[in-house]
Amino acid sequence: MGMLLMVIGVLCFITGFVFYSKSQNATDTANQFVEKDSAIYPSKDTDYPSIEVDDVPPSSSIAGTDNTLSSSNSSNSSPNSNELARVVDMAIADGVLTPNERSLIKEIANSNDLDYNAIIQDVEKRIAESGTSETEIIDVNKRSGDNFEKYVVQKFSNKYYRIKEWAGDKYVKGTYAETTQNPDLLIELKSPVTEFSVECKWKSNLFKGGVEFASLEQLKRYKDFEKTRKIPVFIAIGLGGTGENPEQLFILPLNKVTSNFIHINELKNFKKDISKKFYFHAESNSLR
Repeated sequence: MGMLLMVIGVLCFITGFVFYSKSQNATDTANQFVEKDSAIYPSKDTDYPSIEVDDVPPSSSIAGTDNTLSSSNSSNSSPNSNELARVVDMAIADGVLTPNERSLIKEIANSNDLDYNAIIQDVEKRIAESGTSETEIIDVNKRSGDNFEKYVVQKFSNKYYRIKEWAGDKYVKGTYAETTQNPDLLIELKSPVTEFSVECKWKSNLFKGGVEFASLEQLKRYKDFEKTRKIPVFIAIGLGGTGENPEQLFILPLNKVTSNFIHINELKNFKKDISKKFYFHAESNSLR
């Protein structure tokens, strides 16, 4: 009897040991899985090393010929970095940094926790090093703007219209002619003799779904000009293409304008057939 109890005890011990071993192996396996999974998906409490903008080499901080954000780089770049590269490339190619480009850079910088001021300083430095100067031009889009003004002028037949004033945007050390602040063109319809003014704005593309055709200060000056001179003022907007050959053309009556920004959905109401000359209707004071 004693021998039987001893055998039963040994069997129970062996059975218990086997179950314990399997349980321990399962626990170890589970722990290994958790450790592996947490390495792939770190928790919210995981501490990450902070990355400062200054830690990034200048050649990779913004767009350029050899940096990682250049628009010509591989598909590893994020959409935001590609957009930043595109904006910076355009600014450096033109030799100017427009207000729209500054706004876009600021948005991208803020959304990616980048140092906006550092990026702007770097872009301005590279523009200066490129040899393109904007010190004698008030309008940062002057190069294409000049071409668009010429394009608009040629839309008026010499047979019926006379260009009475063509405001220049030149200045030196803060000194410029008063006409610089007026709309670009003062035009006279020969018969019946009627004057009207046209401000010319060319934009390479839309900004936030529309066009910012003037600053708030400029818009106020144009409205003051219209009121003081008692003549209608129009905003000619070229969109896309080039200044001398825009893809789309719009004629916006200033008296219909309440903001310096117009959304494309509203702008479409003032679209002009790009193949036709301008026609000023004196009775209704409308430019078509």
